[in-house]
Amino acid sequence: MPTHRLGEELDVGVNAAVRASRLRWAAIGATAFVVLYGVHRLLQGLGPETSAPADLAAWIGDQRVPLLASELALGVALLAVIVFAAPLAVVLHDDGDAVTAAAFGLASAVFIAMGLVSLTAETALFAAATDPAETALAVLDALQTRVPNVLAGSALAATLAPAFLRRRIGWRWLGIVSLVAAAFFALGFVFGVLGSAPEGRGSVFGVAVFIVWMALVTAALWRAAAVEARRAA
Repeated sequence: MPTHRLGEELDVGVNAAVRASRLRWAAIGATAFVVLYGVHRLLQGLGPETSAPADLAAWIGDQRVPLLASELALGVALLAVIVFAAPLAVVLHDDGDAVTAAAFGLASAVFIAMGLVSLTAETALFAAATDPAETALAVLDALQTRVPNVLAGSALAATLAPAFLRRRIGWRWLGIVSLVAAAFFALGFVFGVLGSAPEGRGSVFGVAVFIVWMALVTAALWRAAAVEARRAA
């Protein structure tokens, strides 16, 4: 075999191994996020029956330990987003999708920021539940339900869709699903802004859709990592 041909094959193998490693790390981060975010939502449950300050304070008092544990799970989940997003953005850039990579990186940063704002508002809400002044409780409850996490989720889905549609990192149909999910989350944001109760029991369905979408992305990343690992072998 000619030397230059052997060198080219070695380069392909090395590149595939590096790409497989990055996809694997992205898949690990996505898996950790899906599990931890699911734990966060399960620990929070359906919430109080009403948003009245008295009912809210009673619910927080009864559920304080699970609620605080849910916030710890959310904090670690947001750190897992970094493990998911950073290597995946590099993969997208190396594939020649510089604009998609930049958009995905920005969307991921916004998603993390909105998650941290939500976490801060919720922990402040839980702390204020011990205060007899109901005004602070009502204000913090209104704040944490208005944090536009759903809009950040929409941006995340929309910026990943092109990579799937071009079959860069997974199934093409997942690109279409991502676009539908992005539109669904965007509509949720619009209805939340226009509505008087942006985060009610109906939002549980939106959370479930987001978790299912992230689980599909996770499966696609694990599959893509396995394909690249076989190429590198």
